[in-house]
Amino acid sequence: MSRKLLATVGVALLLVTAGCAGSLDPAASANAQTDQTNQTDSSGETIAVSASGQAEAEPDQAVLQVAVLASGDDANAVRERLAQNATRMQRALRNAGVAEDQIRTVQYGIDQQYREEDGERRPVGFQGVHAFEITLSNVSRAGPVIDAAVSNGADRVDSVQLTLSEERRREVRADALRNAMENARADAGVLAESANLTVTGVHTVSTGDVGFSPVRAEALTAQSADAGTQIESGPVTVTAQVSVTYNATG
Repeated sequence: MSRKLLATVGVALLLVTAGCAGSLDPAASANAQTDQTNQTDSSGETIAVSASGQAEAEPDQAVLQVAVLASGDDANAVRERLAQNATRMQRALRNAGVAEDQIRTVQYGIDQQYREEDGERRPVGFQGVHAFEITLSNVSRAGPVIDAAVSNGADRVDSVQLTLSEERRREVRADALRNAMENARADAGVLAESANLTVTGVHTVSTGDVGFSPVRAEALTAQSADAGTQIESGPVTVTAQVSVTYNATG
């Protein structure tokens, strides 16, 4: 298919998932909601705080979804056309450096199509779809791989998701949690000072959900025959929540 076809497809670039090798400025990332409770127990007073922390990272993985379509009056003919175009597309992807284990089928089906006519549903042929998910460890390859797929049998680009590998997910989660703990300790210190208390240590701590803020962008189609599709990216922002109860003395 041509890049003109690709230009008609709205490609939403969803950057999700987790990850950051570096953390934001705690002052900028602090958006804590803080509660104070003074309770008497065997260790004295306690201060309970809830706080958030953020971290950012550039995506290191791209997940593309493309689909081969076919239609016709005969289901077998549709199936054969799907197989031919899917095989051609997969061959082109391998020639572009995409390994076989990076390509997997996520949808396959051939359905009877109908049209309303004189109050009745009449069969008008068959529609087939074979959708694939392509996972790339090099985000910069997303544009060229889309071009290879669309030029060799793919009729539709369903999504482009820039995300993070499992290792990066663990790193960003840890960074976001560290920032959240720093913010919680700072808030507890402010509360302790206002109550004429001194924080002496952590009594209990728990984590909440880790949230990922998607960054949407667009796939820029080629402006000339020699240019290729370009993917505009951005960082993934990860937010972690913690609830900490600190011991305090008067």
